[in-house]
Parts: sequence; C-alpha cells; structure tokens
Amino acid sequence: MSVIFQIFFEALKESVSITLLVLLLMAVVESINISSSGRLFKKIHGRPVAEVALACLLGAIPGCAGGFVVVSLFTHRMLSFGALMGGMVATFGDEALFLAAQNPKEALILTGILFAIGFVFGLVMLKFPENKFINFENHDFEIHEEHQHQHIDNHEHHWKERMLHFLREHVWEHVIKRHALKLFLYAFGTLFVLGILNHFVDLQSIMENNAWTKWLLLLIAVGVGFLPVSGPHLIFVMLFLQGNIPFAILLANSIAQNGHAGIPLMAQSKRNFLIMKGMTMALGLIAGAVMIIAQS
Repeated sequence: MSVIFQIFFEALKESVSITLLVLLLMAVVESINISSSGRLFKKIHGRPVAEVALACLLGAIPGCAGGFVVVSLFTHRMLSFGALMGGMVATFGDEALFLAAQNPKEALILTGILFAIGFVFGLVMLKFPENKFINFENHDFEIHEEHQHQHIDNHEHHWKERMLHFLREHVWEHVIKRHALKLFLYAFGTLFVLGILNHFVDLQSIMENNAWTKWLLLLIAVGVGFLPVSGPHLIFVMLFLQGNIPFAILLANSIAQNGHAGIPLMAQSKRNFLIMKGMTMALGLIAGAVMIIAQS
C-alpha cells in the first residue's frame, strides 16, 4: 500500500503543477486570441490557399479556441472545406497545452508537423468539389465563442475596465471555471493510472519485444481520436513523454483528434462531422503506419 500512496501523492503533486502551468498558458492564448480575433481573415476570404494557411495557423493555437474559430468560419461559409480539413488536422485540443507544459520542444515539433500535414491535406482537398458531399445547412449556427468578439473594438472603455473584463470574463469564466477542475482530474487520473501501470508492467519492454503492440496501439489511438473532446487523448501524450510509445502513435492520435472543436461542427451537421472525422482518422492511420514502418 505504501507504493500506491507514493504513486498517488506523486500524481497529485505533478497534476497540480501541470494544471497551474496549463491554466497560465490558456490565459496567454486567450489574450492573444481575443486581441487578434477578426483581423486575420478579413483579407484572405476568397483566396483558397490563404484560407487553408490561416485555418492551419488557427488550428495550431494550443487549446480549443483556434479550432472553434475555424469551425465557425466554415459554418458561415467564410472558409472552404479544404481549409476546415487543414485546420482540424492541425488542431489537437488541450493536449497541446499539456505537452507544451511538460516538453515545449516536443510540442513545437508536433505542432509544426501537424501544421505541415494539415496545410498539404487542405490544399489537396481544394481539388475536390465540396458541394457534392458537404452539407451547408444551418449557416446561421454559432458556436460558444460568446466572449471572443465582445467588447474588443469598444475603444471607449478605459484600459483598466478592459483588463477587468478580460480577467473576469476570459480568465475566470472561461479558463478557470470551465477548465481548471477538468484539467486537474484528467491529469491526476492519467498520471495515477500510468504510475500504477508502470510500476507493475514494463510497457517499454513489451513494446520492444512485441512488434504487433505498436499496430494495436495505432488502431486504439486513431479510434480514440474519434471522440470530439479533450482529455482521453492525454494518455497518449503521457505515454509518449514517459518513453512508452513511439512518436508515430502520438502523431496518429493528434491528427485524428480535434479536441472540442468537432462538437460545434457536429451540431451544425452530423454528416459534415462524420466526413471530417473519417478523413482525419484515415490520415492519422496512414501517417502513423508510414512512420512505424520507416522506424522498423
């Protein structure tokens, strides 16, 4: 029992520090997002390549904010389906914040790879007539970015009032109230389970001595990527950081998953959501398989 308690307290201590750092990163991303919102896409509408590049750039922003903006612009016909696909490939939700908090270098590498894959994939999708298989109903649908565009252009407010608004509406209401407890529970649960698993099972040895486990984990990682949430995917980030899975598995999951960004797309059109998910999961499976073969 002493080992279990030790693992428990280590997971508790690490999850608290991770959560605080992730919340800080989220606040920084939130401030950047609201200060630049609406400026980046004014000059690119109607320019397909620029739309794809912008969508990938927004998707690469850690957390869910950039992905939400991409989906919102798509549902309002301001971005093409190719741009949506590029943005969704580049997006990997709150897991990006966890990875950045734990290993900024790996986070930067993964984000860069996802951006590149998303950009190329988005350009390829531009070649296909989207009107034949994409549902463009409910163009007036709006996502929960209610705090993103409010009060940003109101220059009559004093900077102190804008700062108070930011702290109250964005930091407290969005970052802390919506995410703090959930982030902590996901981090603690994942660390605790993995701590126990690593103590009793030599995952790295199993992976090295049984090649089929990589392919099984690849299928699991892509399958879990279907879930339109952040949190469950955290296990692949932690397993990678602990050296228990290869980068290929993390990459496959990151391509297949889009954090919470898939939820508003599903609300707009289940058909569009399933098409998007099917394509990102297939792309993740291919990318992961190619990397596993290349590293064998």
